[in-house]
Amino acid sequence: MSNLLKNYAEELKLIERVEEYDAFCHRFIQNLLQEKFDSEIIQNVRSKGTYMANEFSDIATRNNMLRAKENLLFYLETTLFGDQGTYSKPDECCLEKYLNCFYLFLEALKERLPDKRASLTANDLQAIKIENEYDLQHLLYAALRPLYEDIREEVTEDSGVGAVRSDLKIPSLNAIIEAKCSRKSMNLKSLTEQIEADIVHYKADSIYFYVYDKEKIIKDRHAFETCFNQNFDGKKVRIIILQPVNL
Repeated sequence: MSNLLKNYAEELKLIERVEEYDAFCHRFIQNLLQEKFDSEIIQNVRSKGTYMANEFSDIATRNNMLRAKENLLFYLETTLFGDQGTYSKPDECCLEKYLNCFYLFLEALKERLPDKRASLTANDLQAIKIENEYDLQHLLYAALRPLYEDIREEVTEDSGVGAVRSDLKIPSLNAIIEAKCSRKSMNLKSLTEQIEADIVHYKADSIYFYVYDKEKIIKDRHAFETCFNQNFDGKKVRIIILQPVNL
């Protein structure tokens, strides 16, 4: 049976057109049912391979299909073949733990002095600053890339009522990471409204908000985390807040 799945994975790699993909998925699922594969595998194939057709744009439909193809292919190559030497991804518990400890990466990068024989200097490292969400997004991507090879930046998808763009997406986990950075012109109400809107519009199993609150607009961290660290409409939501201390 594993050979059958490998053959389908190889065929899937070559598909580029929507019509081919639709026919492939129908045939693949029918074959899985006929061969009496585990129901969980069949359900995962269905969910990973599903995409949203855009009745107003063939290009958008094809882009959605290609993302679904990527999700399905990654599932076949890692989840099903992971015990045969293929890359085995860290799970979501690892992601949540890492995000909660991301400050240790920043601390080691910025505060640990390079060896005197290194070409890097303390001034080089001090020049690295988080001034806005794009800076934070870049550092999060660099830190997570070795753990999740399929992580992608600036992913645009159709929410059903318009296009939405996530900062970081890990297709293998169907997880989204949104970088938020407070600024002098932002207040708590604005940040809260942004997070609430993202929760509604993003289609993912898990949504992580990494908030770099350098302006200290969140006065009660516990209350803020308690408000959002729960499930909303079947989506797992987690808030990680870092309020840097300048002495």
